[in-house]
Amino acid sequence: MTRVLITGSARGIGFELCRQYAEAGDRVYATCRSPAKATRLNAIAAASQGRLTVHAMEVGNSTSVKTCRAEIGDTPIDVLINNAGVWGGLDTQVFANMDYDNWAHELNVMAMGPFRVIQTFMPNVLAGRQKKIVTISSQTGAHAYDHVIGYSYASAKAAVNRLMTGLATEFREQGVIIVPMHPGWVKTEMAGDVADISPEESATGVRKTIAAMTFADTGTFMKWTGDVHPW
Repeated sequence: MTRVLITGSARGIGFELCRQYAEAGDRVYATCRSPAKATRLNAIAAASQGRLTVHAMEVGNSTSVKTCRAEIGDTPIDVLINNAGVWGGLDTQVFANMDYDNWAHELNVMAMGPFRVIQTFMPNVLAGRQKKIVTISSQTGAHAYDHVIGYSYASAKAAVNRLMTGLATEFREQGVIIVPMHPGWVKTEMAGDVADISPEESATGVRKTIAAMTFADTGTFMKWTGDVHPW
């Protein structure tokens, strides 16, 4: 049994990761901003015989993250998945029209947020067997991505990639595997139906890749397929 903590679990990739891990018999700590509104997630929890529990955590708020940690306690975590993300829409993060408040919000949630979560839950990870931390990133954060980008979103993902590679270096001697991961272009509420793959396909690939990760992978930018993403 793997003990997994997942942020942003109410919908999209996070929800599907929770569902698949729970169905596989793993212990899942599913976190989201508003558990009372997470109807589908609560339904899985109710049917899981205690394998999945739902916890409130807003990754952009340090107090909320610490409160969640106090609730979960010193429980060892084998796999920590930073999945929570936001998207302010493309029209407000282009050169001609930049919403700076949204930019700050996206950086807070998707760059500082994973850092907060890791900083707070690192004792749990160090107590775990696998010591794996995966942050769901995006191909748009890679210098190799040469298409039009939403500047807020892409810069937040580029920032979190660098933060993860830095943390991978810092925690190398403790044996922690830290990887930013592109989950594919997924048909979530953010991307819509124009994207390439379903949340089910993405989560299946992410889980398989996490299971196969070794210490040789720490600090690399990986794809949900297990390949290394150009950076």
